[in-house]
Amino acid sequence: MSEKDNAYLSSISFTQAQKLITKVTKETLSSPPEVVNINNCLNRVLANNVKAKINVPAFDNSAMDGYAIRYSDLPDKQGWLQLQEAHYAGASKPPTLAENSAIPIMTGATIPEGADTVVAKENSQTKDNKVHLRDISSKGNYIRKSGSDIKKDSDILKANHRLKAQDIGLISSVGCQNIAVFKKTNVVLFTGGDEIIQVGEELTPGKIYDSVRPTLIGLLQSQNCEIVHVGSLKDDPEQIKNAFDRYAQPNTVIICNGGVSAGDKDHILHVMQEHGNIAFHKVNIKPGFPLLFGQYKQALFFGLPGNPVSSFNNFCQFVIPTLRRIEGEEVKQTGFIRAKLTKNFDKTHYRREFVRATLSYDPTIGFEVTPTGNQSSGRLTSVTQANCFIAFKETHENYKAGDEVNVQRFVDLLYPHLI
Repeated sequence: MSEKDNAYLSSISFTQAQKLITKVTKETLSSPPEVVNINNCLNRVLANNVKAKINVPAFDNSAMDGYAIRYSDLPDKQGWLQLQEAHYAGASKPPTLAENSAIPIMTGATIPEGADTVVAKENSQTKDNKVHLRDISSKGNYIRKSGSDIKKDSDILKANHRLKAQDIGLISSVGCQNIAVFKKTNVVLFTGGDEIIQVGEELTPGKIYDSVRPTLIGLLQSQNCEIVHVGSLKDDPEQIKNAFDRYAQPNTVIICNGGVSAGDKDHILHVMQEHGNIAFHKVNIKPGFPLLFGQYKQALFFGLPGNPVSSFNNFCQFVIPTLRRIEGEEVKQTGFIRAKLTKNFDKTHYRREFVRATLSYDPTIGFEVTPTGNQSSGRLTSVTQANCFIAFKETHENYKAGDEVNVQRFVDLLYPHLI
């Protein structure tokens, strides 16, 4: 058996990695709460339940433009009534409805005293100072009762819920201005290696532009965390240790790219072996096999592979759920869509594989999925051309066109808070 085969046997499974990361994260990090104005709470996670300070609606009001009447004044469910002065939303004091009269009322206006029904404007005809009303269906029609939507002191949102725009509108509607949310997770990102240079620097022989850093920065920015530092690491163990020492603070995740395999110059691995606490090194997946995870002092640590596609996959599968969990969210497993392959695909190994692909829908066929060509872990175009992963299990199997497979949409992995 080759050394490479031994490495695969000593690696842990995808499911084991997920469980270990969850366990270590819960033991290591948790974001403290802070009180924040609701206008700054989009995509933040609630630290406590939110209770309604008022009833919604706060008062009985009209559900539409029409006429407020006393139901008993029209026993035949139609007839003429005397018109009173119109009543609009925002008026501080509701008028009193006289006998055998109707008050023109606008949507959201308080129900006049003595009125118990609203008739829609389209079921009316006015003449002189009177109105004829018809098709009066039932008493209480088109009146929104106080507290019919939300009762005062009831919980409108539960703790650990990530806030969407509509949630913030709901919170505002019950009179809450400041709420407790979990603090954003601090993230420190290191990329590099002696061969890596940044865009804008002169490209000399033996050097390559850093494609991983901007990719990971973009992914981090989509996750609402606090990027406190982005830096480069040279192939120097002392410099790596000093950088880790500086940023290994509470509520912090350190993410490194490259230097985590088992080569002579993979010094990040060596520093973690000597000074950190490694939970695992190597996961039986493709791409992204040499994933290093653990703790460095008070910080959580992810060592991602150097290849850009491997880093992207590991970030989607492991880092994003972790960042969301640290921030207090109740993270649920990303579900799959079943889709038919449009072409044959040969899986020649026993690792879980995440194949970059495009998912489409045809109303006569259903969902179809097509791999984006060459699946090399160094080919970033395989990701930019894709909108999903095909998730193949840990089996050696040849798939045929028409076979149904499990698909993870990028939008579900990257932006579950928007779904």
